[in-house]
Formats: sequence, C-alpha cells, structure tokens
Amino acid sequence: MSTFILNEIMKAKKVTSQELADITGISKRTIDEYRGSRKKEPSYTNGLKIAQALEVNPYELIKDEA
Repeated sequence: MSTFILNEIMKAKKVTSQELADITGISKRTIDEYRGSRKKEPSYTNGLKIAQALEVNPYELIKDEA
C-alpha cells in the first residue's frame, strides 16, 4: 500500500497550502484535502504540478508501505 505524503514534504520545505495553490493553480481547498486526514490523492496531472512546484521527483510524493 502507498501513502501520499504531501503534508510531510510541504512541512520540510516550509511551503504553505496557499503558496502551493498559487504556484500550481490548484485550489487551496484541494491542496488541503490532499494534505488532510481524508488523504485524497491527486490526479496524475495535479501530482506532476505539485512535484514540479516542490522541486521533487513525483515518486517522492508517495511512501510505499509494505
């Protein structure tokens, strides 16, 4: 099973939901949903936008839990 770890990466890079929303064009509400307890995962396109904005490999946004 894999977990989307956007919250952890954003904290490490000191990026707020609003800043990421401004950079990616994804709404702050959606960013918050990706970060929150609901753990909604982004579409492929949004995942790439987020990875590019945070300057990480898209695979770094996912933690593999074996």
